[in-house]
Amino acid sequence: MFSQLFKRKNKPETTKQALDIRSQRPSAGELRVRGLNETLFLAPLPVYTGQVPVSRRNFSAMNETYLELGGSNYGMVEQGKRLAVFILMILFMAFLAPCLVVLHWVLFYPENIREPLNELINAIKVFSSYALLSVLPIGAMVYGMLSNVRTLAKSYPVRFNRQRREVCYIDDTTHRVLIVPWESVVAWVARSQGVTSYGAMRDYTFGMGLEDEAHDTVQFILSAQPSDAHALGMWTAIRNYMEEGELVDTPNPMLAALGITLSEDELKPYEGLHTFEIERLDARALGRLDDGGGHLTAEERKRWGYSKRSPWPLRWWYVRRVLTFWKMPYLIAEWAHRKGRPILPQSVQAWSRPLPPEQWAQPSPALQKANALVKTAMDKKGANFIDACKAAGLH
Repeated sequence: MFSQLFKRKNKPETTKQALDIRSQRPSAGELRVRGLNETLFLAPLPVYTGQVPVSRRNFSAMNETYLELGGSNYGMVEQGKRLAVFILMILFMAFLAPCLVVLHWVLFYPENIREPLNELINAIKVFSSYALLSVLPIGAMVYGMLSNVRTLAKSYPVRFNRQRREVCYIDDTTHRVLIVPWESVVAWVARSQGVTSYGAMRDYTFGMGLEDEAHDTVQFILSAQPSDAHALGMWTAIRNYMEEGELVDTPNPMLAALGITLSEDELKPYEGLHTFEIERLDARALGRLDDGGGHLTAEERKRWGYSKRSPWPLRWWYVRRVLTFWKMPYLIAEWAHRKGRPILPQSVQAWSRPLPPEQWAQPSPALQKANALVKTAMDKKGANFIDACKAAGLH
């Protein structure tokens, strides 16, 4: 499976016991099969993979010095919108619904309505009493959102320092700091299969192992993924950042090929007030409102191959934002981003400060040689990742 995914066309969760990386040291490109479980190792020695980087939303911070994995507040805007819709439904049930009912009575059964105002007040009382029952699910929703923020505030992200070429992990319970060399990090993608009453099930996991030499242990970092492509893309994004400065110094190659340049707001790795403006620009783009040929008529646009303009995507976007209380979900996300970030130890803050370029750590000769061999085998000879790593003598 992994071999096919890594093929170059132009020429359940893995447990600690299943991955014994201390006594059975893995190598990049090594594939271990155990029953219905497959584990493909991508590192140590983080060589070129040739894959498309994805999973940008898993990163909570990125700059010229470090990249953080974990602690992202993505999804908070969507939760805020759901909360707004829930509140809107309650307000509709408590106030607008009784108004519509009484109006219906007045228009079609006027003989039964002698005092419309009193009937309206009584209807509002009845409907409001039922609407109050919705306080419980709203409270549960708010509690879940606050719990997520509290959990994020207690969970330290994994920080990758590309200037020092080191990785920092902080234990959430003991607050112990573990810093290991980047080239010693063990990374893998695991696929597990099983059969249930609902049919065959597949689980994909992206994992990393940081060896703690002082305690003779390994700190495992596991992340469930929807597919192996997502898991591979996450590692590729981390690897490309550390090795090539991608996402900071150089753009994503796919975006560069399409001629797309991300704005400062679009580069922010979290949701907040800037997300509101990004979504508005997306709505304008959907209606082709910012395309070229603004001086052309509809007939001229059709003749010269321009897409048809339509203001309706933007109009409906404004309608939906009004129904979800305008910027309320984005304010919630901005607050969650500020409150959901733990205070790092002073030693880690000092470790994260930028270094002068002359003090930057450099890739080892072994990694440089392996990268060149793997890249040549994959891009020029059409080999897959496993065979390329084997040709480079990594396993």
